[in-house]
Amino acid sequence: MLTKLTHRAIVVFTLISSVMAQGGGYALDFAGNDGCSAASCSNFVEVSWSTNMSTYTVSVWVKSNSANPAVWRSYFNSYNQSSDGIQLDCDGSGNYRFLSNAGSDIFGSVVTTWTHIAVSANGSNTYLYYNGSLVTTNSWVENTWNQIELGRNRNEDRPGNYQIDEVRVWNASLTQSQIQAWMHKPIDTNHGNYSNSTSDNLKAYYQMSNGSGTSLTDNSANSNTGTLTNMDNNDWVTSNAPISTLTSDYTTDAEALWSGSGTSASDASNGLSMTVSSTLAEANFAVFGNNNSAGTTIADVPSGVEARSARIWQVDESGTVAANVTIDISDVTDYTVTAGTASNYKLLYRSGTSGDFSTLASGSSKSGDAVTFSSVSISDGYLA
Repeated sequence: MLTKLTHRAIVVFTLISSVMAQGGGYALDFAGNDGCSAASCSNFVEVSWSTNMSTYTVSVWVKSNSANPAVWRSYFNSYNQSSDGIQLDCDGSGNYRFLSNAGSDIFGSVVTTWTHIAVSANGSNTYLYYNGSLVTTNSWVENTWNQIELGRNRNEDRPGNYQIDEVRVWNASLTQSQIQAWMHKPIDTNHGNYSNSTSDNLKAYYQMSNGSGTSLTDNSANSNTGTLTNMDNNDWVTSNAPISTLTSDYTTDAEALWSGSGTSASDASNGLSMTVSSTLAEANFAVFGNNNSAGTTIADVPSGVEARSARIWQVDESGTVAANVTIDISDVTDYTVTAGTASNYKLLYRSGTSGDFSTLASGSSKSGDAVTFSSVSISDGYLA
């Protein structure tokens, strides 16, 4: 067993151009709700629903069309009166909020770029997540449901001026690791809570796949179709939510670099993370997952390179992204590593799924066993 990599060992970055970002998909835009304060003028989507749930998870990608929406301006609710049910809205002080009769709390700041909001309840506690981070735990649960509505509040007098995408409703309390692992990729049957022997855990799933018309398809197995009211084809807009359909072998620990991550490092996908020098524009993002391999291999390496990592990340890039790529060699290989001179490590490139790699960049700095490659132009493809 190899326990130490020499200073000439190689960390690999491979690219291919066969994947399309979900950012080319659709979102629903409730811009017509700006200034509306009556049921008659509300733009909303309604889904018939008759099952109370004290154990559930709701997640949604949301983008506010206003920097500071007025209080009660909502984009999701579960009841047709303000006396019961839950509501995802704004508190009037620039924060996304969870509101219910059982209790209320804050997710985080409202921004005019895409943000991931999730709430999970387990029958005793309610957990709020903002861009995958747990922000608060509350010892109460609201369990009343008689509808699902997108785009307006329970009282029907404060509809929200937002764009929304990837709305998911479960009758299971998902963990933080599950929320993080799937927030940047569509749900499929590989999800541990997609279904089980007693019930379908994924009760409703709205990918906004229609792109036109006045029906909202439920992409779960349950046919909970939504009906658009006071809306038309103009309310279907291009989505730049950082979501990607990665190749099935490269979906482990999917992460993203997007406007919501600012200039701090993205969460690491099993050893690889990215940073940018300034916050990305909304249309510019990169989603990446890996093949969950460890160790090294000599397959397809260019002349002069001893070995590359067996772990490969697929990257799906939208727009234009130039990032610093940092790879933690110990995390990637599962070996105990002492990194040598940074410039001795090479970032490799391959345009297709086979053939030899070529050298794309040399390491510019290191910290411990983590090597950074600076200002890399990110393209669709595979990282390893």
